[in-house]
Amino acid sequence: MRKVLKLVGSSWGQRITLLIIICVFMAIAEPIFFRAANARSILLAIAATGIMACGMLFTVLVGGLDLSVASMAGLSASIVFFFADKGEFETGAFMLGCAVALALCIVVGWVNGFLVTFFGLPAFVVTLAMKYILYGSINILTNGIYIRIPGRKGIAYAIGNSNILGIPIPIIIFVIVLVVCVLILNKTTYGRRLYAIGGNKNAANLTGIRSTQNIRSAFMISSVAAGLGGLILASMGGQAGQPTGVGQEGNVLMAMVVGGINLAGGEGGVAGAVAGALLVGIINNALLLLSIGSDYQTFIQGVVILAAMTINMYTKRSTEAVITGRKKPG
Repeated sequence: MRKVLKLVGSSWGQRITLLIIICVFMAIAEPIFFRAANARSILLAIAATGIMACGMLFTVLVGGLDLSVASMAGLSASIVFFFADKGEFETGAFMLGCAVALALCIVVGWVNGFLVTFFGLPAFVVTLAMKYILYGSINILTNGIYIRIPGRKGIAYAIGNSNILGIPIPIIIFVIVLVVCVLILNKTTYGRRLYAIGGNKNAANLTGIRSTQNIRSAFMISSVAAGLGGLILASMGGQAGQPTGVGQEGNVLMAMVVGGINLAGGEGGVAGAVAGALLVGIINNALLLLSIGSDYQTFIQGVVILAAMTINMYTKRSTEAVITGRKKPG
């Protein structure tokens, strides 16, 4: 019994249980869910979300949270398309836009980290304010209209809609980002420092870890990942503007929670973030196949986030109580 409770109470046990429940239900309600074409659609849909989740993981590990990822995605894509449009979507103009967008992502991430570390402001307050600043910037840049790729032209369109050896480019980019993040967090001193800071910032400082610089760099990585995710979303849709990336912060946050990432910091990994993104993609796909309206989808997302956090906390406490012989939580 203890082994069963330990498995079910683990983050992986919860993910597997949720996946089984969804699959059994969809097998009855909508068999098209299991077709290969639908599986491909799910992977394409989670590519951008997965990239953003991998980036936000860095801020979560140090005890922060980046609520500006969706607006950063929209602004980054808008900047790339703005420059590309001025150059008739030629490769040179597109690359210039990418360079400007990358620089802006780094600056925005640094500003977020600076406000958190220098003034001691809560990360969610800083990034929430930054979210509105960035959305306003998008409207100023685009005059509130979409910038569209004319006639499926050039690299701007190819990034989100072409294949290499039969594999969609967004999925390839996602896998590359995943591998890079795994290597950084698991094989470098920098990665170990992030876990140490999130586990106990004061203790990390006493050991000589420069938490301020590491926290700022974590926010910079989150912003860069958000910018890349936004470019993929815009390329797949063939247009960029204020709506690009809207709602992605909810998907990314849900991926964190469903993936078993400890939002308090110091615990979690890329595998959990990716598994969470995959489960979010599966849930959203199931809702779409069941023809559930967008308003209800948003409602369900909120329920899933709250339920996942509650289950994570309760099962963890219950498992610890059973294993140690203490009284179960009331």
